[in-house]
Amino acid sequence: MLAVGFEEDVEVILEKLPSKRQSMLFSATMPAWVKKLARKYLDNPLTIDLVGDQDEKLAEGIKLYAISSTATSKRTMLSDLITVYAKGGKTIVFTQTKRDADEVSMALTNSIAAEALHGDISQHQRERTLNGFRQGKFTVLVATDVAARGLDIPNVDLIIHYELPNDPETFVHRSGRTGRAGKEGTAILMFTGSQRRTVKSLERDVGCHFEFISPPQIQEVLESSSEQVVATLQGVHPESVQFFLPTAHKLIEEQGTDALAAALAYLSGFSQPPSSRSLVSHEQGWVTLQLTREQGFSRGVFSARSVMGFLSDVYPAAADEIGKIHLIADERVHGAVFDLPEEIAKSLLSMQLPPGNTIFKITKLPALQDDSPPSDNYGRFSGRDRGNRGSSRERGNRGLRGWGGRGSDSDDGFRRGGRSYRTDNTWSKSSKVGSDDWLIGNRRSGRPSSFGSRDRGFGGACFNCGKSGHRASECLNN
Repeated sequence: MLAVGFEEDVEVILEKLPSKRQSMLFSATMPAWVKKLARKYLDNPLTIDLVGDQDEKLAEGIKLYAISSTATSKRTMLSDLITVYAKGGKTIVFTQTKRDADEVSMALTNSIAAEALHGDISQHQRERTLNGFRQGKFTVLVATDVAARGLDIPNVDLIIHYELPNDPETFVHRSGRTGRAGKEGTAILMFTGSQRRTVKSLERDVGCHFEFISPPQIQEVLESSSEQVVATLQGVHPESVQFFLPTAHKLIEEQGTDALAAALAYLSGFSQPPSSRSLVSHEQGWVTLQLTREQGFSRGVFSARSVMGFLSDVYPAAADEIGKIHLIADERVHGAVFDLPEEIAKSLLSMQLPPGNTIFKITKLPALQDDSPPSDNYGRFSGRDRGNRGSSRERGNRGLRGWGGRGSDSDDGFRRGGRSYRTDNTWSKSSKVGSDDWLIGNRRSGRPSSFGSRDRGFGGACFNCGKSGHRASECLNN
């Protein structure tokens, strides 16, 4: 509670307490700034360490999953993750910003009862929201890190890190909202392609291991939805059932079990037939396919460009509509996965392919090659002593740094000099030769990543005199 802006309030309370008392401080982690607080508020304290030197900092009952997503697919994927992994239980979704908390909760309310919790909400409304969540009036709480510490919310089944936390301590506190008092729980980390190395660093620092999963398939969503509907129907009072028995008997006589199936479909939110969904982007109407080529049939290097050329020869319509191409990480397999619109994928799967090539629909993503940039912001925040954090207003104005810190509105790129640049290095149909995005994303130009920023000094040599530090247009020998 001290870490999220209540330090002054706690000091006021401590001043009113009697001098002869026993004080205790509890924290899930013990970084330097927590030890500093202990020295400030406690007198010759006895330290009781329930974690010790073990590498694993999380409770044993928490299952950890990580899922790759894009900025556009997060929203659609989120409701399916809640449906499949929470199974009707309580879920806390953690965001980085107050605005995201509001927007995500609003988006979820179309299918799942959800409320937002963050620092801009009044204390009275916070209490109402938390009480409603505890009592099960709604099942999803979308919150900033204000809910990561110091709150007693029992029986939380699922934690979703919608945005990466700023540091490993916050990850431990967030995930610790589930799996409490010996119970089991699940925590899912959502990350973008450019954050893949940060996820690996998180595993190392927390001493945990993620199981990398694919987005839930539509069949899983349907099954989980129907199970939750059945559980809800079992809670209907028997006296209420009596009022609807005549209509139920009539429907069964006319339609048989189809009437009950239609009711289940409607209550599950699937009045219309569900469309296929991409395993990569989770967009509706897309199918993820895998192309595999036998070793003896490969000519040259197997790459995203060679996949594109192959599809152009076999079925030009597929090459025109293909999504991003991802190469499979296993070096023993010459293969790639990609998305196609449902109808085009169906046509491609029915075609005769050249010998040695196989294309098929997949239900789970294989391990894909890492296309993230060579470095990220990991450690810029977590390595600092947070003892002098300043006021909550100052902290709110510093911006987000470290793991999940976003300097722009996009998760998949960065901004510099008023322009946006991508940071992935895989090729897709939208890549254009000659554009700054393509040059920087593929590291073809040999220029440093600061290329394009005119605020920095010129580090090259003059074409006229050969001296460094100025351009030819600025040369005194002109």
